[in-house]
Amino acid sequence: MRPGLVGGLAVGALGAVAMGSAAPALKLLAATELSPVNVIQVRTVIGALALLAAALLLRRGRLAIPRRDWWLVAVYGVVTIAVNQVVYTVALGRLPVGVALLLEYLAPVLVALWVRFVRREAVPGLLWVGVAVLLAGLALVSRIAVGGVLDGVGVLFGLMAALTLAGRFLLAERGLRTHDPLVMATWGSCLGAVALVAAAPFAPFPMAVLGESVGGVPAWALGLYIGVVGMAGAIVLGAIAQRVIPSTSASVVAALEIVVGSALAAAVLGERLTTGQWLGMAAMLAGIVLAQIALARRGPARDAVAPAAVAVFTPAASPAPPPGGR
Repeated sequence: MRPGLVGGLAVGALGAVAMGSAAPALKLLAATELSPVNVIQVRTVIGALALLAAALLLRRGRLAIPRRDWWLVAVYGVVTIAVNQVVYTVALGRLPVGVALLLEYLAPVLVALWVRFVRREAVPGLLWVGVAVLLAGLALVSRIAVGGVLDGVGVLFGLMAALTLAGRFLLAERGLRTHDPLVMATWGSCLGAVALVAAAPFAPFPMAVLGESVGGVPAWALGLYIGVVGMAGAIVLGAIAQRVIPSTSASVVAALEIVVGSALAAAVLGERLTTGQWLGMAAMLAGIVLAQIALARRGPARDAVAPAAVAVFTPAASPAPPPGGR
């Protein structure tokens, strides 16, 4: 593989690891009086504030988004970040966890279909094989064994989760052609947080819970972790990666979140994984590798990842201009 592609995949994988590493904390918070929507509010609001603080420090004077592009940032933040988490939560409440995960991670298939039939770009056959192996592995990890008829509303919301997740990768790919990764991630997350805070009348937040201890860890500390690492860190790393790798590649790499989350749940929370689940994680990794090999053969990465990463963490006094300008 070319150095630029390897670097982009490495950063994308780090983003998936950051997202997946929040799984144990999310599970602990779910055991409190916080509703699923409350947990999403904590994660998104803290993540948005962390990104805003970083952007004010590193991008002061460069946070402006042209008026013509606000629609893209708004859809990216409100629909693909906030709505995505809400519809997935609804699906999770009406379906077995494995089915909900499998539906949401149809996103790589949707991205590939969009690239093939809407953009009319060639998609390597090996990519489809990799995605199929990935989904088969996910089915094993999630221990899917569904009897009877699935809840129709739950399936609908699961498919909406897949659509909004796919949209995140496609919109990020478009926006990052001209916008700084940190700036786009910041405004997208802030708009998503505003949308979730607006839902407060429908999901009142019990502030007292943050002062409690869960599993020996303060709830507020868990909230900080899922917001700063599992939200802000994951989104900005994903944005950096997508300056280098295509949306098809990024959407597949993101599935590492499930592998990391499952492994950490076993290590930190003592959850026991069956042999089939370990085999499923191995299959998911194999599927991700196959998909990346297919994409590596197709063509070069867009740019080297190092300048993109350095640009994000460079103060505004010595900025690295985004490709294509504004």
